[in-house]
Amino acid sequence: MIVKLLLWAHLAALAAGIGGGLGMSQVGPRLVNGPADQRATWWPLAQAFRMLSNVGLVVMLVTGPLMIWLKYGGVSGLNVWFTAKMALIVVAIALVGASEVGLARLKRGDEAGGKLAMTAGPLIGVTFFVVILAAVFAFN
Repeated sequence: MIVKLLLWAHLAALAAGIGGGLGMSQVGPRLVNGPADQRATWWPLAQAFRMLSNVGLVVMLVTGPLMIWLKYGGVSGLNVWFTAKMALIVVAIALVGASEVGLARLKRGDEAGGKLAMTAGPLIGVTFFVVILAAVFAFN
C-alpha cells in the first residue's frame, strides 16, 4: 500500500513538473523577448510555474528512491534502463539548475541569462520525456 501511494505521489509530481514546464514554455519567451519594463507583469506567473516544477522535481527525488528501496530492496538487480534513467535525471537536474541561474541573471537585468534559460527550458522537457521512456523499460 505504501509503495502504491508513493507511486501516486511520484506520478502526481511528474504531472506538476510537466504542468509547470508547459506554463514556463509560454511565460519564458515573454520574459526573455518582451520589453524590460513589461517583465514585472510576468515574473509572478513565472515564479509560480517554476515553484510548481521544482516542488514536483523534489517530490520525485524523494519518492523515487523510497519506492526503489521499499519495492526492490535497492538498485542491485535493476537493468541498464534504470541506469540510463538515473543518468538522464542527473542531466535534467543540471539543466534545471542552468535554467534557474539564467532566470536569476535575467531578473537582475542580464539579458544573456534569458538566452541561457531559453536554451535549457526545452532541453529539460526533452530530457524528462526520455526519462519517462527509460522508466517504462526499466520497470515493465
